[in-house]
Formats: sequence, structure tokens, C-alpha cells
Amino acid sequence: MSANLCQIGLLAGRCLPSLWQRPAERLVLVALAFARSDRIGTLESRAVGTEVGESIVLARVRLACGRMVGGVDAMLEAYRFGVAEGPHSEPWTAEYHREAVHIYNESLPWSYQRDVARLFRDGVNAMRGRLIPSVLAGDWTIATAYMREAASSIEDWLASAESVSRGPRPEQAPELTLENPRVVHWDGLAALTTREGTLRLKRACVAVRQYFDAEAPPSLEASEQLMLKRLASGAPIADVASEMGYSERSMYREMSKLWDKLGVSGRAAGLRKATAEGLLD
Repeated sequence: MSANLCQIGLLAGRCLPSLWQRPAERLVLVALAFARSDRIGTLESRAVGTEVGESIVLARVRLACGRMVGGVDAMLEAYRFGVAEGPHSEPWTAEYHREAVHIYNESLPWSYQRDVARLFRDGVNAMRGRLIPSVLAGDWTIATAYMREAASSIEDWLASAESVSRGPRPEQAPELTLENPRVVHWDGLAALTTREGTLRLKRACVAVRQYFDAEAPPSLEASEQLMLKRLASGAPIADVASEMGYSERSMYREMSKLWDKLGVSGRAAGLRKATAEGLLD
């Protein structure tokens, strides 16, 4: 497994509860939209080699876990606001997700649900068959079960006649942007399960995400960022060396150190990897 993960600069499931305005009103929690990471993964996997493609796949697992953690945090907040617990003690089961899709459909357009299902399906595929520490087995099972059942339930729902009749059609589904947030009734999801089950799901997702976070690429210093940006722009090495106060020979030495830090063999691979992993931002 690659020791370097793609860092996608996305907001991961931060949800803010709105105020109760009337006792009968639902607690509505704002869910900020995610960038289209499925497109990023597809395009970059084609553009770069196997190592970087693997990094992007693993980054999507981290993104999926981040979504799950953000969601369960919102559900726990709903309990704090007085939402009663529900019947499902294990919110990673098919029974829970068959009911949860109806909550999603109250506020999320077709395209958003489709992308969530893709992300979770990609996560399940990426995690399948990997060697993991035995202490992580229970958490791994719960996290993969949640993603698998969520993806299956959403896919089945979107393919159903009821979804087509009630939800927005694919061509009509609006793009989700940070400027146009949608809402998820996290209180409704919380009411389907128990607080203890929600906490157990969070522990599992945090453990799996930390496992992949440990493989994250090293952070780069400002001078290394500048070097990458200038090289990526196509500037001659002699010019970059002059701008950064190096001799041309010293510049090659600094570049060699940077490629070693990134775990690549040379400039072309280093620039591809830096681009794929967002290190040039």
C-alpha cells in the first residue's frame, strides 16, 4: 500500500444545527456540499501512474470516513437538542439504511445522492482485501458495512419508481456548491437509531480514518512549495535557482532532496504527484 495519500482540500461533513423555532419543528442541520471528488479521482487516475492512482483511491476512503464522522457528529448534536433515540442499535445495517434513504430524499437532490453512493461504493472497493492490524478489524467491519449498505440503499432508492416520481430528475438536479448549501435532517436520522450505536459508528470511522491519515504525505516547506510551483510552470531550472538564491548545482541537490521527500524518482514523477495530491495549492 502506498505510503502517500492524496490530500483533497474538501470540507468534510461539518454540520451546524439551526435553532428550534417551534416545538413541533424539526432540528435542521446544515450540511455543506462536497466538491465532485469522483471526477478528480477519475481524471487524475488516468493522468498519472499506478502509485498516484492508488493515492487518490485511498484519499476517497478518507473523504468517505470524514463524511461519516461529520454525519454522526450532527446526529449526536441532535440528541443533545432532545431528539429521542430510535429502534436501530446498529446504524451500519441494511435495515437502518432502508429507512434513512427516505430522510435523504427530503432535502438532497438526485445528483447529490448519486455522488454519495459512488463515494461510498468506491470506499468499499478500495478497502476490500487490504491487510490491516487485527485491532482494527471490528472498526473496519463497521465502517465498510456502513458504506456498503448506504451505497446499496441509495442506489436501490434512486432506481425505484417512487424516487423518480418524488425527487428531482437527473437533468434537473442542481449543482451543490458551498454558496448553495443543502440541508439534511440529521435529527430524522438520529431518531432512527440509538445514541450508543451512533457513538460506536463514530469510533469506527475515526479509527479507520486515522489508519489512513497515518499514510498521509509529508507537509512541504514554503521554499519547497515555491520550487514545485516554478518547476510546474515550466520555468528553466537555472532561472528557478537564480530566483531562489541557489547555484544551479545546489538547485539540483535541493530538487533531489525534495523528490526523496515525496518518494519519487525524479522531476516528472514529482510534479505529477504534487499535482495529484494538491501540494501545489
